[in-house]
Amino acid sequence: MTANSIQIVTDSAGDLPPELAEQHDITVVPLSVNLQGETFQDGDRDPEQFLRDMREASELPKTSQPSPGEYYKVFQELGQRGPIICLCLSSELSGTVRSAEMAANMVESEVVVFDTLAATLAQGVQAVRAAEMVEEGADLDSIVSHLQWLREHQRIFIAIPDLTNLVRGGRLSRWRGKLADLMQLRPILHNVQGAIEPYERVRGTEQMFARIPELVREETCRIEERTIGISYAGNRDRAEWMAEQLSILNPRDIVIGPMYSVISTYTGDNAMVVGA
Repeated sequence: MTANSIQIVTDSAGDLPPELAEQHDITVVPLSVNLQGETFQDGDRDPEQFLRDMREASELPKTSQPSPGEYYKVFQELGQRGPIICLCLSSELSGTVRSAEMAANMVESEVVVFDTLAATLAQGVQAVRAAEMVEEGADLDSIVSHLQWLREHQRIFIAIPDLTNLVRGGRLSRWRGKLADLMQLRPILHNVQGAIEPYERVRGTEQMFARIPELVREETCRIEERTIGISYAGNRDRAEWMAEQLSILNPRDIVIGPMYSVISTYTGDNAMVVGA
């Protein structure tokens, strides 16, 4: 990008594939993960290896948001090139937005901290769209206005075939988890103003994944203007199948990528998130 151009920043919970972040000159601020006493940055560990390590661990990993100081360093450097739009993991899921806001108040540069009310690639594709608009020559106000429209109309569906991490993390009682397994009930969750809420339950894993393209078709407006993000935890083949089903709807684009350590901590194996 040229000097004085708008700079796009997001955090690693957006699960942007590194090559896509590099292509669009998006700066990614990492969250951190502690697994069995070892702390590392989100995105540093191979996603498949992390899933294997997590399965063998005696307790769930712990995740931490970036500090205001980490954002301050990024804003100080990028602010020399132009105004900044920082797209953050949903404030309903993390304090990342607050860290970015604190840092923004510490620098002289113009920084717009934008709460995506999303996570994983549903968040990441918002950052990509913002960067594309910078490349197209859009001004700051136009980009923020479009991001607000995307946020207002986004639909995010979450398929979790293995309830183990929900139970281990205390988000689902052990009794309900066992009952759901016995009855082959699988939850589809969705995003409600940045929080994760139950949407419906279906019987069996195949039906759960088959239902998601139907939900996207039924509930997403102006799909031809949307980039759909599909993030997966260890099930790339199923993510590619999902992309084939969703391509029939003629979206603007489809991005597929793995969930990195922070997000897969909470979803567990073979989960998928589809955001449009």
